[in-house]
Amino acid sequence: MAVLGDPSDEGFDDCFPLRTPPSSASKPKAVKPSTVLAAESQAMESLAQVLQKSATPQACTHLALALLARVPAAMLRLAMQELDRRLRRDFVDVLPMDISLRIFEFLPAVDVARNVALVSRQWYAVATQPHLWQRQFRAQGWRLDGERWKMYCSFSCIADTDRALLHRSATQIASAFTTASPGTLAPAIASRRSMYALHREFASLYALEADGSPLMGSLAAALTLPVPWRAPSPEPSSSSPRTCIIRDPASLGRFSGPNRHVRFCMSSSSYPPQPQPLARNLQHLHSLPARRQSKPVDWRGVYAEHHQLLANWREGRCRVDRWESAHPESIYCVQFGRDNRVYTGSRDHTVRLWHLSETGSQITQLATLAGHTGSVLTLQADDTTLVTGSSDATACVWDLATCTVRRRLQHADAVLSLRFSDKWLVTASKDRMLHVWRRDCDYAHAFALPGHAVAINAISLHGDMLVSASGDRTIKLWDLATRTCVHTLDEHTRGVATLDFDGMHIVSGSSDRSIRIWNALTGVCERTIANAHADLVRTVAFSRAMDVVVSGSYDETIKVWSLSTGALIHKFRNVHTSRVFKLMFDRTRIVSCSHDRSVSIIDFAADLPRARLLL
Repeated sequence: MAVLGDPSDEGFDDCFPLRTPPSSASKPKAVKPSTVLAAESQAMESLAQVLQKSATPQACTHLALALLARVPAAMLRLAMQELDRRLRRDFVDVLPMDISLRIFEFLPAVDVARNVALVSRQWYAVATQPHLWQRQFRAQGWRLDGERWKMYCSFSCIADTDRALLHRSATQIASAFTTASPGTLAPAIASRRSMYALHREFASLYALEADGSPLMGSLAAALTLPVPWRAPSPEPSSSSPRTCIIRDPASLGRFSGPNRHVRFCMSSSSYPPQPQPLARNLQHLHSLPARRQSKPVDWRGVYAEHHQLLANWREGRCRVDRWESAHPESIYCVQFGRDNRVYTGSRDHTVRLWHLSETGSQITQLATLAGHTGSVLTLQADDTTLVTGSSDATACVWDLATCTVRRRLQHADAVLSLRFSDKWLVTASKDRMLHVWRRDCDYAHAFALPGHAVAINAISLHGDMLVSASGDRTIKLWDLATRTCVHTLDEHTRGVATLDFDGMHIVSGSSDRSIRIWNALTGVCERTIANAHADLVRTVAFSRAMDVVVSGSYDETIKVWSLSTGALIHKFRNVHTSRVFKLMFDRTRIVSCSHDRSVSIIDFAADLPRARLLL
């Protein structure tokens, strides 16, 4: 029973109780952080050992995910940074440079240039290594002309004073040619001789510097054109066709005069010439190559330009340069080479020699050779010799050092095609005969190959193997060593007008408007491009390395085809205004001639100067 007045009944107590400290038995002990971490680490190691011995990778993954799910967000961020550091191990930082380069070689070159180089500084350093791009360049089967690269690099090393001296020398040469009379040409000849004595590399080098300058073009022409250093024989009589007219290179530029066409007919008493002020300049210029410094090849830049060049071929991006009235009449044949010389033969009975500027934007006439009494239908030239075939039933062998006819070879009718190698010269004629001449025996006649029923329109020579095409609708493959016909190819339905041969494949064009690709070893037609043109296919050329066939036709068009598939890559209209008679091409341009009297150049490397340095 509650006691009356006990405050506990009201639920209220105003008495403050006395609290005693807890006993030592109930007080918890403080734990050191290091002890906790050690215990946790030990537990984690024990767990890791258990998982390593018994758990599968899937179980470990599930456990890790379960643990991460219980981690706070702030700690999870730290965990993710640690995982990212462990997972992102840059092999470029760890591996030697050579191994990194080998790994990068397996990547597409376009990806290396556009994407890989942007990953990091270390990756950029590997992606821009010259050795990587050199290997990529050679892996494509491409080759660089080392001598031309040296010329290209050394251009920037010529001092301004040397360039001014060079310009004065060119001025003296051009002035000498335009003002000299036929009886006082010895100093001019001596100047050209001295210029030619300079290293041949100057020709392309100076053309690079001032491509738009007629003076510099004249100097480059003087360096590359073989001229008669010895006194020529007396000029033949007017009835003889063996004449040579040298056109002053500068006459097409800023200089002009009454003696633009100079006929070399001086006597030997004019030699040796008197010393000229030009000689001192030439002596100074001759020392320039030794003073120039060479630069390493920019393999990445060269690769990029060549890759762009191939894209230009595929997409038809080019610049077309056309020189009207290169001859007064139709131009039947053309040849050009890496020395930038262009040879053209015409219905006007002459052959003209031109110098093409390094960029292809200018062409300068160097010489006119008049040795035939009929149209010049075919020609071929090397460094020292030019051979021409004509409707006058002769083939003339020209000595380019003297610009005179060395030998005259006779046929019974017009010489329609010719080709020569180091050993053989083969001429094909409208008289249905193939004549073979020995170059190593002063062009002595070796033997003849009959076998075609009508005129032989085209031939091609590779070693001892000769291919001939005729209006009798057949193509014959000959072995000159055994003098036998190996194959006769007869699938064209009309006369065969043109062909090209590289030792393994034959590409032919015909009046049936088709192009056929043959296996020369088996004689089998591997591919036919029917209706390749709207008219007769007059000229073809191909390259296995570039996988292209280029054809020209009487329909006034030039077409580029895929050699492997036969597909049309591009069609060029309006390059000529009449029938296309002949074309040649290399990696950077197509040169063609036509009934319209013009020479046209389709240039795929107009803005890619280093692309011309490829072999």
